[in-house]
Amino acid sequence: MRFRCGLSLLACYLIAAPGFSWWGPGHRTVGRIAASRLTPVARERIAELLGVRDTPGTVAQAMADASVWADQTKDLTHTGEWHFINLTLLDGRGALSKRCPGENCVTARIEIFRDQLAGHKQTGISDADALRYLIHFVGDVHQPLHTASNADLGGNCERITMFRGADNLHALWDGGIVAAIEPDNRRLADNIKSYIARLGARERDGWSRGNPETWTWESHQIALRDIYQRLHAPVEPALFPGSCWTAPDEVRRFRPTIDSLYINDMKPVVRDQLAKAGLRLARLLNHALN
Repeated sequence: MRFRCGLSLLACYLIAAPGFSWWGPGHRTVGRIAASRLTPVARERIAELLGVRDTPGTVAQAMADASVWADQTKDLTHTGEWHFINLTLLDGRGALSKRCPGENCVTARIEIFRDQLAGHKQTGISDADALRYLIHFVGDVHQPLHTASNADLGGNCERITMFRGADNLHALWDGGIVAAIEPDNRRLADNIKSYIARLGARERDGWSRGNPETWTWESHQIALRDIYQRLHAPVEPALFPGSCWTAPDEVRRFRPTIDSLYINDMKPVVRDQLAKAGLRLARLLNHALN
C-alpha cells in the first residue's frame, strides 16, 4: 500500500510513511500468473536477468520474489511516487499527464522500464532492476486505489473496522480482500490461472491488451464506481495532503461501512484485476524481450 498504517493509526495520521502495495500475496500472484504465460525466449531472458535456472517453476518463483523488491527498497531509492498516480474523482482521462509530473508516477514508469527492457531507452538502472520494477508496477496499476485519490492519500485516511489486518480503505484493497479470496499466493495464482483458462480465447486476448494509460484509466474507473461511489464517499476537490491529519474534515470523519456483502461483491473485481495484471505483464514482457 502507499502508506503503512497497520502498526499505528496515529503514525499514519502524523506522517506519510511508505509501505506495501497489493501486499505480498497479490504481487506474488501477479508474478506467478505472468510467468506461466511467457514465451521460451522471454523466460530465458528473465532467468538470465534474475540469475536463476531457466525452468518454469524456478522462473515463476523468481518473478514472485522479484515482485515485492520495489516496495522493499523504495525508502532507500526514494521512488515512492513511482507506485501510484493521483487522479482525483473529478479528473477526466486527459488529466493523466498533469497528474504525472516529471514522469514520476506508475503509468509513466511502466512505459519507461518496458522501453528499457526492449532496448529503446537507458535509465541508469540495471536491466535486472528495471525488470523488478516492471513486474511490481504492472501489479500496482491494477490496484484501483493506486490510480485515484480523493484528498485521502489513496484511501489511507478512511478508517474501517479491522478486517483481516486492514484498518483503512487502502489496506482493505491492498490485501484484505485478497486474503478473503485466498491468502496463499501459490494457491491463489493456481486458482486464477484455472479461471483464465476457462475464459474464451477472445476475452482472454482482450484482457491481455491495452497500454499503461488504458490500464490506469480502467483501474481509476473501478475506484470511482466500486469504492468511492459504492461507499458514498464525499467528493473532494484536487487536494493532495501530506498526511491524514491535514486531509479535509469530511475525509477524516468518513467511516465507510464494510460488510460481508461488500467483500463478496468485490472479490470478483479483485480476482479480475489480478488476472488482467498477470496477462498484461506477460504480454508486455513477451513483446519487450523477444
